[in-house]
Amino acid sequence: MPFEGEKTTWHDGFDRYDYLMDEASFAITPFKRPDAEKFAVGNPAKGQRRCIVVVPKRAASGHPWSWQACYWDHEPQTEIELLRRGFHIAFITPDPGKQWDAWYAWLTGKHGLARKPAFVGMSKGGVNEYDWTTANPDKVSCIYADNPALCARNGTTLTNS
Repeated sequence: MPFEGEKTTWHDGFDRYDYLMDEASFAITPFKRPDAEKFAVGNPAKGQRRCIVVVPKRAASGHPWSWQACYWDHEPQTEIELLRRGFHIAFITPDPGKQWDAWYAWLTGKHGLARKPAFVGMSKGGVNEYDWTTANPDKVSCIYADNPALCARNGTTLTNS
């Protein structure tokens, strides 16, 4: 199902759609991003979440998608390659919770994206993706974590070895 709202472009001419989610009602509405943001994403107003969908030029079979969990447009080469391969790319401002559940339901229910996205996350994005995946293991196909900032619950830093 097509995405509504103002279409802008993201790297290599991919169609980008921006949204705001109300944190209390989970309502998702189109949002006109400020021109000054260029490819990036700014901070949302209090009580709102920024959400983005970037659409491939030709969607792959089954409508796969990648969910980015933090640092939108920082080192975007993975997302660009996934777009070239037919993946949709989705983003919501950090910290998993019911808002993330609503974003997932909107993308998979209303827009027909695959039921199991691939997560791509770096640093805090890795933390976010692991948190949501732990709560929803049946809704994730895989995780690509680049130096995730994981900490044990007692505050001890875990290392990547």
